[in-house]
Amino acid sequence: MSRSSDNQLRRDPLLGFEVVVAEGREDRPQQWKASIPAPSAMRCPFCGGHEDATPHERLVLPGNLSRTSDHLPWEVRVLPNIFPSLSPNFPDEAASTDDFFQTRSASGVQEVIVESPEHVTSFSRLPDRNAVLTFQAYQMRLNALREEGRCRYVQLFKNNGPAAGASLEHAHSQLMATKVVPPIVQHELTASHEYFQRTGRSFWSDLIERELADGSRIVYADDNLVAFCPYASRLPLEMCILPRQPQADFGDANSTLLEQLALLLKSLVGRMEKALNFPAYNYLIHTLPFDTFPAEHYHWHVEVLPRVTVRAGFEWGTGLYVNPVSPERAAQLLRQPA
Repeated sequence: MSRSSDNQLRRDPLLGFEVVVAEGREDRPQQWKASIPAPSAMRCPFCGGHEDATPHERLVLPGNLSRTSDHLPWEVRVLPNIFPSLSPNFPDEAASTDDFFQTRSASGVQEVIVESPEHVTSFSRLPDRNAVLTFQAYQMRLNALREEGRCRYVQLFKNNGPAAGASLEHAHSQLMATKVVPPIVQHELTASHEYFQRTGRSFWSDLIERELADGSRIVYADDNLVAFCPYASRLPLEMCILPRQPQADFGDANSTLLEQLALLLKSLVGRMEKALNFPAYNYLIHTLPFDTFPAEHYHWHVEVLPRVTVRAGFEWGTGLYVNPVSPERAAQLLRQPA
């Protein structure tokens, strides 16, 4: 049953994109996706014992093993992506000869973080230890690439399920390090700095304060982390996780915060899967670029994006998003235990 009189056009307070919140357009979100499929019986290159099907790892955790071959026990492995979107060669940059159709090399580093030797199909199903080791691997590789000095930005992300862009079901995430700061990250940095210049305050700290004061979109909060459904959520049950204390660089998160973040994300993904009947999803981490000075106006943050709707003609034609579940309703669903 449609409730068009309740629909709203909401504007994101930082980036300015707009979302049509059309509550009631889909009344039963649990029917949008079929339940999670059974694990495939095909030979999975990410399973323990199949290490010969992948390149030699760049990082293995735990890291205190005496390694003499590729077949010793491991819990998390980081591998080069054998089908990279970015060129690993880092050629000398040639100036574009056309100021209209501009071109530059797409160089960078692309890696896969295999989150368990067991054939687990979602981050929510990992043992707690593997979830924590996965986030430790994220941070270790981010900081190692910073030291290498060839790239300016690292995007850490997970594609889970075909609708989210995953080609293999085994629990894994990815890292792409680029020579340029991606436009959306630069937009966040610029808008955050402009807010700080205008108000003398951090947008992200103000956002946390306002969300906590309102409470209707809060999913979880303690002294270290807060998770909420953004006011202008683009997708049903979209979530954002922020550190309570200002911290711009994910690489600076201490071990206690990193562990808490991993376990919180595991719990939140499980709640989202319960509410939406195991949809495909992405999560991603936005952090400070390597060549940016410490920025008190910016917070690293995690976005969780369930993939239960698609952008259709109206969305592509207008640049607007249509979300059939209000973030207030979404937060109610996500406050329920998995």
